[in-house]
Amino acid sequence: MPTSDTPAELLTRLAEAPPRPYPDSIIKEMIDRMEEMTLPLLEVLTDAAQRPKHYVKAGNWKQVVFASYLLAQFRVTAAFQPLCTLLGGPEEDLDAIFSDMITEDMGNILASVYDGDDRPLRALVENQNAADYVRGCTVTRCYQCMLVEGKITRDVLETYVTELLGGKLERVPGIIWDCWTVFCAELGFASTIPLIQKAIDDDLCDPYYYGFDEILRAASNGDDDDWKKSTGLIQDTVKETSWWANWTETDEQEEGEDDEDEVGDEDEEVDWESYLLDSTMTEPSTVVRDAPKVGRNDPCPCGSEKKFKKCCGAV
Repeated sequence: MPTSDTPAELLTRLAEAPPRPYPDSIIKEMIDRMEEMTLPLLEVLTDAAQRPKHYVKAGNWKQVVFASYLLAQFRVTAAFQPLCTLLGGPEEDLDAIFSDMITEDMGNILASVYDGDDRPLRALVENQNAADYVRGCTVTRCYQCMLVEGKITRDVLETYVTELLGGKLERVPGIIWDCWTVFCAELGFASTIPLIQKAIDDDLCDPYYYGFDEILRAASNGDDDDWKKSTGLIQDTVKETSWWANWTETDEQEEGEDDEDEVGDEDEEVDWESYLLDSTMTEPSTVVRDAPKVGRNDPCPCGSEKKFKKCCGAV
């Protein structure tokens, strides 16, 4: 049942909500009051784009996260530009606010608020100061969603990735090259094969991410449509966010974690070998997991003592 709270008061209640349980009633009321909430949510996102550290330090990350999802569900195209601006900011701020959203739903969120001009997306990809996961995982997922939804054509995408692989991307090995070459393979952009081969020859791609023979075969023949399983626009914020582990962690789990840990239990047995094998075959996607999710800031399960995102999570 809706309260008599103003939109500003609802946002304050959201920011002050305890870690558990999921703030179901607040989010549902915001959805029910969509017309009232749209502008205040947009103001949060616009403000966060200009001063992200305020939302990190003030603990108001929930306002930014739910503003992103709700505006995506509401299809508010005015959110596209400030969201792109925010995603071009410092990686540590994005980690603190969005965590695994960057490699999971953020591309779908961007596609849901897309305003018809993809120049901000291209600027993100070509911005060497932007986070690698944004430039790779987020933007490729966004373009895949846009393609499936008819918001962009294959010809436009193929022309752009040809420019990227042909010179617009800095020739430094990393996740960006892995994501964009796989993107070309999944979409069957045969014209990019010489550029993919050149990237492989120059050691820009990681063979652990996607077998070189497989990527060239896929680009030549057009791969299957498995990548489409991760596409789609945001339809239901509650459904997309209520399953997150942080809403259901026990106090005992929380006490045993470092400040940077996101989810998981060190004492629980996890089939890491299967997890890591699966992670090499596809881009990260929103899935229902039987085992605890490995946070990108968690220690890598391979034992390297590096963060997961800097080790096996970079594949």
